[in-house]
Amino acid sequence: MRITKWTMTGALLCLVFSGTALAQGDRPQISPIEVLTCRFAAGKGPGDLDALARGFNQWMERTHAPQYSAYTLMPTSHSEEIDFDLAWVGAWPNGVTMGQSMKHYFAEGAELGPLFNNVMTCNSNRNFAVVTVRAPAQPGRFGPLEVSTCTLRVGAAMNDALKAVRQWVDFTATTGSTAAHWLLFPAYGERSDKIYNFKWAVGYASYEAFGRDYDQLTNGDGLDRYSALFGGLLRCDSPRLYSVRPIRLPQG
Repeated sequence: MRITKWTMTGALLCLVFSGTALAQGDRPQISPIEVLTCRFAAGKGPGDLDALARGFNQWMERTHAPQYSAYTLMPTSHSEEIDFDLAWVGAWPNGVTMGQSMKHYFAEGAELGPLFNNVMTCNSNRNFAVVTVRAPAQPGRFGPLEVSTCTLRVGAAMNDALKAVRQWVDFTATTGSTAAHWLLFPAYGERSDKIYNFKWAVGYASYEAFGRDYDQLTNGDGLDRYSALFGGLLRCDSPRLYSVRPIRLPQG
């Protein structure tokens, strides 16, 4: 199934108008993020991100930039398909703030080019409409992060799949999991030949919390429950695991 703007819009309408799907009776908050995939510049590495973070945050404060949070993701468990060193993930609270931020960047952001290019070069920039299924216990703080790419099975309905996601997240809470869950629907910049419906990101409070949920899935009854919920609805590939480095935490 080829993803189009109509496909994404239909999926988000399912989220908004199906009260039991994700928000348990409330409208889910849909917010935008950008994901840039990058490689370190020659001679640069993770240790150079501290200086980048300082310079970026100083620019944000000095120019009175609109609200924006940012993180870098470093692949830790992945296949050879991952062809980047790190990803830059930026998030806005809503589309209005995103538009204000873009305008601000084009007017005031010239000095950011050398700051970023000294550390990394990025060859893709994709925008996703994000639904928060369960937020982190501490706003903006999570890591490690796992990301799967999910596709509806033939004949399955998106609304049924989203209800199953809600049921799965509720089930994990009964086992003590506090992991945050987000669904990322492609909005802008995706490759035209990509065939998937959404990405499913899970952020853990710590590596210990990740290991605990791993045990519950493999040694508890998690796999049986997962198969029962998604067997006829959704196919998600093997998750990639990333370490997370906050660059700028949410403000306010």
